[in-house]
Amino acid sequence: MNDNLGVKVNRCIYKKTPFQTADGEHILQNFLGARWTSTEISSNEAQHSFGSSIDVALAEGLKEIRNLLGTRGGRGETGPSLKNIMGSAGTKFTVAPGGKPDVSEPSIKTMPLPDGSHQVQVVLGNMKQLGWAVAKLKEMYPDANFDIKELRQNAVAQSGYVGEYLNLKSGLGGDDFFRGALKAVFNLLGACAPDTALLSAFDDVRSFILEGTGDCKNFVRWLTTSEEVSLPRIGDFDQFVGVFSRDGVVDGYIQFYGEIGYLIRLAENFSGQDFCYGYVVDPFREGTPAENRNPKYSKENIPAFESGSALPGETVWPVYSTRFSRILERYYRRADEQNLSRIVDDVLLPHDGKQITKEMITELSGKAAEYMVHRLFMSRPR
Repeated sequence: MNDNLGVKVNRCIYKKTPFQTADGEHILQNFLGARWTSTEISSNEAQHSFGSSIDVALAEGLKEIRNLLGTRGGRGETGPSLKNIMGSAGTKFTVAPGGKPDVSEPSIKTMPLPDGSHQVQVVLGNMKQLGWAVAKLKEMYPDANFDIKELRQNAVAQSGYVGEYLNLKSGLGGDDFFRGALKAVFNLLGACAPDTALLSAFDDVRSFILEGTGDCKNFVRWLTTSEEVSLPRIGDFDQFVGVFSRDGVVDGYIQFYGEIGYLIRLAENFSGQDFCYGYVVDPFREGTPAENRNPKYSKENIPAFESGSALPGETVWPVYSTRFSRILERYYRRADEQNLSRIVDDVLLPHDGKQITKEMITELSGKAAEYMVHRLFMSRPR
């Protein structure tokens, strides 16, 4: 709308207050790789509240998946590393974006010998940890002498594949996590139909997103089926947001990384015209285009809100476990292609333009075999 001076005035879909200018609000949170923003749906006051609360909670809940895949934010920034991740043999790791682990704390393993002495093996992430390792050794063996210079000279630099399983835990769920997911769905409605989003029918979900007032179970349900939902696709790990009306209610669906989905209810007493809006993003931004702000999909393909579970439990966790497994299958397929291509480049590029020799083929097959053996061993069910 315009004021009497002809200046456009927007209304915040959360606070219902007027404002003239605001920062760009991401329809779907930036960390998920989305770039669609609007300066007309959300006041800076609302945005700043979200940025330090529910957006953080959503990012925290999905950080393990994002870290594994190594996807970037919509502005191109890398995701955070995971700190102090425990391996199955007791080693602590820092896992960089893309799932690359590095030893984060000196790992010390000892084995007693027949003469009463001990064989000690120390594994470091880098030589800067040597002093830390010596301090730990002195605690274990206070009467022993350790020469840092000698240890540094005798250290052997090695690189290879990690031989431990990493214990990653997902943080899916919780009121703030779901408020962040609901915000993305409501943002989509506001961007596509701002007048509709301001209707009183949405006051309850508006209050829940903005202030946490109300019961989360009224607005979000967990999937109870592992069957893939038929949605428009760009890549293997798409983010999808949909909002639509049917039978007097306004429902939605949000799905992260091609699998982790939730059923959404925004209103139950809706009497306006029917609508169906969507938004799909390839977080790798490899597709052309990398996002679609008007994807065609059938709302009949979305499971009914009532079919979902209000709480996670015995019927829910197997469903999400299956969905996680499909993410891992796609991740390993993608990783295999990238790693084998890298191995080929590492072996052959230094000899670019030269005839391929038997030695090159032997080196190439050896490194490829080493990688595949590690892959098969580490991906076996435990």
